[in-house]
Amino acid sequence: MKKRSGLLATATLAVGLALSIVPAVAGASTAFSRSGGPAPTWQAPGSRPATDLSLVHGIPGLDVDIYVIKNFTSYKELPDVHFGTGADLTTAFPGWVTPGLYTVDVVATGTSPFKPLLIKSFFLGYGQSKTVAAYVTATPAGGAGQPTLGVFANDVSGTGGMSRVTVRHLAVAPTVGVYADGSVAITPSFSNGQTATAVVPPSTYGVTVTAPDMPGTVLDNVGDVALAANTNTLAFAIGSYPTTFTVVVLAIPTA
Repeated sequence: MKKRSGLLATATLAVGLALSIVPAVAGASTAFSRSGGPAPTWQAPGSRPATDLSLVHGIPGLDVDIYVIKNFTSYKELPDVHFGTGADLTTAFPGWVTPGLYTVDVVATGTSPFKPLLIKSFFLGYGQSKTVAAYVTATPAGGAGQPTLGVFANDVSGTGGMSRVTVRHLAVAPTVGVYADGSVAITPSFSNGQTATAVVPPSTYGVTVTAPDMPGTVLDNVGDVALAANTNTLAFAIGSYPTTFTVVVLAIPTA
């Protein structure tokens, strides 16, 4: 506990230094796309940014302000972020997302950034794509754990005209399967905190969340999801099943 507290204090100090040095960024709230709305627009395939970064808020019942600090010298503030929101920082702040050391600081809306609810530091390298997601951990049986920040690396390697789909189970829900068109297994079985990836022909697929290894036992009908060529479509299952369960979708170009 002493070591963890020390790291938290150091990260919080870094946040404080950055916030005290750099002026606030106006209009940051325009970076968001809610689940159920249109997916964020990224650069067209073939013009993929050298580095990209996105955020997902997957903790129900909690509105937050998010501070993203880069190299202790600059930051972006994303105010009043609601559950089910996805943010594409690469296109929201052109030219700002570059390789470097990042700290993501999550606080309750309207409270001090010096008192984070969740905080995480990580390195974003050249050519990398990462998503930082706030979510609640869960047991394989679906029992709720603790809120956390996860940093997920996104595969942006070439797909040769095909489409990659990446599904992340970040919901308070038991082990489930994910199927396209009722029979194509994105994954027959995975649990909270796990990721499944498949490469499929570009098309529009009906996606369902099912009991593990049982494509006919549908727990949630996600609906039609368009998978474009030379992209990685990221689907984040968040919330608590069945009351607040939802899926946030982001699409990023591949090489």
